Parts: sequence; C-alpha cells; structure tokens
Amino acid sequence: MNRQRLSPLALAAVGAVVVACTEVTNPDALPIGFVTIAAQRAGTGYTASPVGTFYRASGLGIPTAAAPWDSCRQQSYSAKAIGLGEVYPFISAGTSIQVRFGARTDSLFPIAVGRDQQYKLRGASIPYTPGDSVSVTIPGHSGGFPAASFRAKTAEALSIASFTEPPTGTRLDLRWNSGHDLNNTVAVSFRYGALGADTLNWQVICQFKDDGADSIPGRYMAAWSQGRVKTWAASRVRTYVLPVAGGGYFDFISTFDLAAPTAR
Repeated sequence: MNRQRLSPLALAAVGAVVVACTEVTNPDALPIGFVTIAAQRAGTGYTASPVGTFYRASGLGIPTAAAPWDSCRQQSYSAKAIGLGEVYPFISAGTSIQVRFGARTDSLFPIAVGRDQQYKLRGASIPYTPGDSVSVTIPGHSGGFPAASFRAKTAEALSIASFTEPPTGTRLDLRWNSGHDLNNTVAVSFRYGALGADTLNWQVICQFKDDGADSIPGRYMAAWSQGRVKTWAASRVRTYVLPVAGGGYFDFISTFDLAAPTAR
C-alpha cells in the first residue's frame, strides 16, 4: 500500500471525515480505520473530541506525521473539508469504540450524518491533559473492520511565540515549544484572499519537524501579506500506524490545534 504523506492540517481533518455506507465490490479493498483525537484549549483547561471512521478501500495512502519534511507550498483553501466517504465506503467497527484517558472511559457510537456515519461522543467533547496516554479499544465487526486495541501518547499542547508581519520580501522566523518526537510534526497555514478576494481562498501551508524553530521564505509571506483578508492556523500532529487483520491498517491521529485569529 502506498503511504503517501498528507499535510498535517489535512490529517487533522480526517477526524471530521464522514463516510458513505455502500456495497463493497472491489476484491482488492482493505480495511482502513482512523481514530482522531483533536484537542484545543478551553478556558484554563483543555478538551478533546475523538472521532472514528472506518473504510474498505484500495489505493488509499495512510497519513503519517513521521519523518516530516521542512517545506512550504501554496495551494487553494476552503473552510469546507472534502469527506473521504465521497470515494470510499464506510464499514462497521462494532457497536461502540472505547477511549480511555487515565481513569476515565468514554464510548464513541456510530452516528448518521446525512448519508454517512462516524463514531462520535454523545456529548460535544471531554476534558483531558495534552501529552497523556490514551487507550483505544475497537471491538470489530464480522465483515467490517477487525478488532484492534492499542495505547499511545497524545500530542502535547502547542504554543507559538508571537510574531509580526515581516517586511515585504523577508522571511518569517517561527518559534514554538518543541515536541522532540519522531511521530510529531507541526504545520502552519497562512490563509488569505488571493487576487483581491474578500474571502479566504488560498494558503501558504508549511510542514515542519517538531524541533521548535523554522522559517517561511519571503516569497510566500509576500503573497500572504498582500491579501485583503488573512489569518493563520497551526497544529501539532502525532500519528501511529498499526497493521490489522485482513491486510489493512489502523491510523491513530492526535492533534493539538491553535484557533485561527479573526481574519482581517
């Protein structure tokens, strides 16, 4: 299977993917599962929103944050994510999935979203501490996703040092609290309205090793600076990929997301 790298901000979106329940006809399709734990600040504490999605797919790259590259690129931006369920069929992973943080255990249940389904909490989110270990138990379903269980460490809280818009043509030096983990990466997305647009429609997206410092070249920052509206967002992403029965894979994705400032 091709394990293509995707941008971490795209990885974070995997947790919100909804997938259609359709008949599986491709004999080469394999079971592929994701559990994403997206975390953010909430007042003086933190909350997390676990989501599980499971597919029968062929040719689907497995997103991983390991060994990230230090680079930037420009690409279109849309606030609306494209669901993988538009391409790959949903499969059941059991009646519920258990997620355990410390002494607390919560269950994720399959919930219909339009024509689609995803495993979610019955509440909006749960309190937790970034960097803590989490245990996930997937009971599995005959003919669907196989049973699996694992324990992993979640992404630590991300903090980026304040910065000002650099002079035109000069680079932006970024500093953040490093994670020092080969399974970590940090991504930033500088979003703006290209060609004088009043809405965010383009972005400079950069993926960095989680070592606490890197730079964005001046040519990219110039494009962002010229936008009539602009904002930015950042995520720390930690992933673990495990093989499962039937030749498939399970991908655990833990993110800590910084809320984007208001576009200006």
